[in-house]
Amino acid sequence: MEKTKYISAKEVAQALGIPMVTVIRWAHQGKIPCKLKKDGYVFNWEEINDWAGSHDFVPMKKEALDNDSAKDETISLRKAIERGDFIYNLSGCDIYSILKNALEKITLPEGTNKEKVLHELISREEIASTGIGKGIAIPHPRCTLNLKLEKPVIFVIFLERSIDFSAVDGKEVFVLFMMFSPCTEVHLKLLSRLSLCLREESFLSLLKEHAPKEKILIEIQRIETLFDSQRNDSLQ
Repeated sequence: MEKTKYISAKEVAQALGIPMVTVIRWAHQGKIPCKLKKDGYVFNWEEINDWAGSHDFVPMKKEALDNDSAKDETISLRKAIERGDFIYNLSGCDIYSILKNALEKITLPEGTNKEKVLHELISREEIASTGIGKGIAIPHPRCTLNLKLEKPVIFVIFLERSIDFSAVDGKEVFVLFMMFSPCTEVHLKLLSRLSLCLREESFLSLLKEHAPKEKILIEIQRIETLFDSQRNDSLQ
């Protein structure tokens, strides 16, 4: 008989991308499945997985809890982009038409309902713009949409002309990083990787130039390699 897998409030928070204090408050209020033990609340990962899927969170994968490789901090942004594609000169005059036209050009797993994906992407924008500033947006759905992805995929999409994306800094968006992840944990780690790249002026310059994909991938590899090297040094 398989032993029940319990996780902590911190692990639930990390997987769902919310503050730990929120998880604890929900536990106290009986809003999230949990058990109270001597040292505090614990959570059955199967129950949390089902709960997440019914509350507009990306359901957690058992592999993300049990598999060391899924916990590995060195998830590659470059590989995620290579599994996707680069699209240049995408036409569109507003957020809806841009996302619709993008979905028509990208390849998702067979059987994917792209109308549903578009609905989820738009719903996410209605909650808060994914325009993070500097002319960049990271559109993504609020849940996995049963795409059955084993690994994350990112599409880099350069627009024919910049559009108003209600970005946090008010600047029009000229490039999208459209991201689809198998679980929240992976999504957050890739966002962290992308954030590192976007701090580098050399990377931003390549994006502004609409540089060829080979140059962009090489720069991402350089930044990721430097980051991994520095992190490994700090752990020694």
